[in-house]
Parts: sequence; structure tokens; C-alpha cells
Amino acid sequence: MLYVSVLSHAFAQNLPDTFTYTDRSRYIFELEQGNKLIARATDLAGLQKFQNIDSTLALFLKDYKMIKSNFSESVNGKTVVYRKLKNGQFQLNFTEHQSKGQRFQFSPNNAEPLLIKTVQDTLLIVHSYQKPFRVKDEERLIEEEVYFCFILNNIDDVETLLKNGTANAHIQMAMKDVKNYPHHNLQKTGYRFDMNYKQNSGTPTFKAVESFKSPFLAFHQTFGVGVFRNQLVPNSQTELAFIPSKYHNVGYTLGWRSMFFTERNDQTNNWRTLSNGVLQVGFTFYDFKRNQPRRVDAGHVLFGAYLGRVMTRNGGIFEPNTWNLSMTVAARGIVKVQPEVYFNGFFKNAMPGIRVQMGF
Repeated sequence: MLYVSVLSHAFAQNLPDTFTYTDRSRYIFELEQGNKLIARATDLAGLQKFQNIDSTLALFLKDYKMIKSNFSESVNGKTVVYRKLKNGQFQLNFTEHQSKGQRFQFSPNNAEPLLIKTVQDTLLIVHSYQKPFRVKDEERLIEEEVYFCFILNNIDDVETLLKNGTANAHIQMAMKDVKNYPHHNLQKTGYRFDMNYKQNSGTPTFKAVESFKSPFLAFHQTFGVGVFRNQLVPNSQTELAFIPSKYHNVGYTLGWRSMFFTERNDQTNNWRTLSNGVLQVGFTFYDFKRNQPRRVDAGHVLFGAYLGRVMTRNGGIFEPNTWNLSMTVAARGIVKVQPEVYFNGFFKNAMPGIRVQMGF
């Protein structure tokens, strides 16, 4: 006999990769018996477009019952992706997750042992639609998707949810609460947020309410060694980059580089270290995170260009009004290659160099 546990902490279910996108708002509803509904949509208009999720659940149950006999009952978890295609038909993809172990429950009256399911089932419903998007003076249509993810003790619990109208009621309650949010107009496209409904609670908890662009600062600390005037020159570099949007890959950088030269005193025959500092500004292009589509990865630099000025001079290494032009032309992991040139005035007395930096 298969027994379905109601203890949600006993389950471990991997969500489909398409459900990990963080550029959409997330609505989380804790249902009865440890079940859960998670909806993701870019904006409220997208969620509202498919608010009658019960109608899709009814279609799913009809299609699922036609193929249910092909699956054997087991303690393994199931992931079912139900997607409407452009031709109006529905596609059902089924994946089974192997349970790592088995758990039995025994009764004192010597009844038959109960086999407890330890992995939840997942039903992911994907709706797509065309959304207008303006680029400068041109309006285009882009493909948007709205996700409804049901994490269930058993996939057959969908029938109970449909009979009770649970999903529709929760989605409609969420849309009402979003419209009544007091601090921002969350109905606009420019906001992303998480909202969570505990079981039997009519009041949501809002978390991570932020602008869709969400500008932020990225801090970089690197150490390296360069070649300048046939001398190896260690350096340390600190940069602060302002990135206007976490979904764009350009940052505007302000940095300070300390360069350490060694010089021998002819009178005392001793060596000493001289520090020279460069203040620089520029821009940096970053890569996007592969597991989070369209979100910038400020730890992975693709290219950068920087203009600096020598601000602190020691030892007469640099003349007054010395400038520096440098670029990041190659980066792999924490290693960056940066050719550079120092010059006075308008590219007078140019002195080339190159640095290899390590750090983030």
C-alpha cells in the first residue's frame, strides 16, 4: 500500500530549469497537506491573462487520465510539464525522479506495513503570449511566459484542487492584494517581487520588492603584476562599478590602482619600495549568468576600457600630468589581461605596458 506523507519537510523535489528564472515576480501559496502552488509572471497583466488556471487543470486531468495507465504507482517523484503549443494543442512531458530510499511505517496491531512516499510530484503549467515591447520609436512583440507550478504529495491531488477551486481562489486573492499594495504601484511592469501566503492566512508577506532594473554597485578587488620600463611592477587595484540594471551588462567604473616600484639608493646601497597611485574611470562589459537568463554576472568581465591619471608620485618615476589608458582584453576565471599605455599631455612620450590581474 502506498502511503502519501503530509509532512512537507520530508520531500525533496527539483524544479524544472525553466522555473528558476528570477526576472519574474513570484507568488507562493502554501496549501493543505503540505502541497504548494508557485506562480511566476513578469507583471500582473500576465498573471491576470491566465488567472482561470482551473480551466487548464481540467484539460490537464482529461489528458493525463488518457495516459495514466502507462505509469506504475511507485515512491518515485514525477515532474509533468503541461504546455499549450502555438497550434492550440497541448504537450505533456513526463519525467520520473528516482527515490533515494524507501521508508516504511509499522502499526502496533501488526497491520500491513505502509510504504511512505518521500519525493513530491511537480506539475508545471506553462502559458505563453505575445506582449508589446517598445524599442526607441518601434513597437515589437516579444514572447512572454507565465508559469504555474504545483508541488504535490501526489499528482492525483490535482483533482481535489480542481473540485475545491483552490487555485483560482488563491490567484484572484493575490491579484487583489497586489493592487492594494500601499508603497508602490506593483501593477506597473517595472517591479519584481515575491509574495508568500501561509496556509489558512489571508494576509500575504511581501519580500524583495524591487525595481525590475534594480541598479546596483559591484566591488572588485584585484592584485597583479605588470611590465613597465623593463621592470616587474606589482600592484593592487580597487574598483567600484555602478551598473544601472541587473539585466544590462555595462557598468561605469571608478577605481584606484597602487603600483609598487623598487629603487636602489646609490649612497646607502639599500633597496626601497615606492608607491605610485592612479585614479581611473571607465566602463566595463559583463557577461550574463547562464543559469539565470538575461541577468548580469558582475563577477565575469568581458571587456573594459579605462582612462586614469597618476595622482600620487614617488621617486620621479612618472612626470607631472601623466595619464594612463588601459583595457581588459581577455578574462578567464579570476585572471584578466590588461594592456596599457602611459603618456603626458596629448599622447606625448607614450610608454606601453601590460598587466596580469587576479581577483574578482
